[in-house]
Amino acid sequence: MILHVGAPKCGSSALQTVLSHSPDLKGHDGTKYRYTAALNLSEGISVRAGSSLSKSARLSPYGYATWPNFGPKIDSPSIFRAMQATLKKGLRCGFVPILSCEGWIGHHTLFAQALADWGHPPVDVVVFLRPVADWTNAAYWQWGIWSVQDIDRWLARNNMNYAFGQDVAIWTKIPNVRVIVRSMRPDVISTFSALYDLRLKNDRRHNTASPAALIGFLMRNRHFRPTGHEASTEFVVQRWCSFGVDGSKLWALGPRQIRSLRPVASETLKHLQTVMTPEDFETLLADPRWESETPYHSDIIAGLTRLDDPEGAAALYWGLCEGLKRAFEAAGLSLPDCPSPPTSPVYAHDWDTAIATVLEMLLWVDEYERHNTVPFWHRKLASYLGLRKQA
Repeated sequence: MILHVGAPKCGSSALQTVLSHSPDLKGHDGTKYRYTAALNLSEGISVRAGSSLSKSARLSPYGYATWPNFGPKIDSPSIFRAMQATLKKGLRCGFVPILSCEGWIGHHTLFAQALADWGHPPVDVVVFLRPVADWTNAAYWQWGIWSVQDIDRWLARNNMNYAFGQDVAIWTKIPNVRVIVRSMRPDVISTFSALYDLRLKNDRRHNTASPAALIGFLMRNRHFRPTGHEASTEFVVQRWCSFGVDGSKLWALGPRQIRSLRPVASETLKHLQTVMTPEDFETLLADPRWESETPYHSDIIAGLTRLDDPEGAAALYWGLCEGLKRAFEAAGLSLPDCPSPPTSPVYAHDWDTAIATVLEMLLWVDEYERHNTVPFWHRKLASYLGLRKQA
């Protein structure tokens, strides 16, 4: 089987979205592949595949279905029993199962024991990575800022340190496991397709970095995103809205933080070089940010991204209005009027009332559109199956 184990913030949701909507695949050599997912329901782990999986993904505000990560509230033995059953079904029915969870990269010890118990079947472990400073910046905006609004404090207390090079090295020690490491850029979907000679269609909107104005709005209006692990609002916005490209990006690292990450970057490359082929390692280093800080200089000079720019708030408002129009058209509903923008906006929070109204309508119509484009019987059973809460 194929285990896509992450890493987090390395294109996982884009790959999971495409696989969720094209779960049954065939390679050029005739090999059949089947993407699977699992719901952690009250009665236990329920494995999804085929059209059932695609419907689960459709019902989710995140737009994809995957396997659960391991944690305090997760019964690990149940997950591994479901994995083993999926593996056996693939052997019996003639397909290679694909399982994905971006948090699995750090759980090599659990997998080593399970694979040993199963007699060490042949397994591909697929890993996508991004350079250390780039990943740390993205992780801060994804998780850190929602609990600690100071990058130094977050780095000091962070429980998600970049240890992926060491993780990869440990995975390679598991018998009968082939570890494949690739860069998340330029595109995880085309890279994964090339690995197994698949034809994955990259025609869906995926999770990308949110505009600074949206992050600022969500920080001031936390009921739309209470914690760093409840990002469904951003996924809905990105599904319908396009804000263009103005060259700006979310950035939090300064010279001091960049310097503190140098040993991590050096250690990561040392581990990767020992386990990757020379050709694959050279391909990874084609991204200059692995070995050089020069690509970050313009971001460092620009400084910490401003989250309260009124011009950004205005662009967010109009982008949400356009997205709202797309969503209502897709749902087959008459579009209501967007609330009037503030007459003399001076600060970003002057826009908040109007933005909140549009965003609430967008969240409503997104749920309506998702649940009314699947069969009637499936919508009725959704609450019982737990599909609406699977993400």
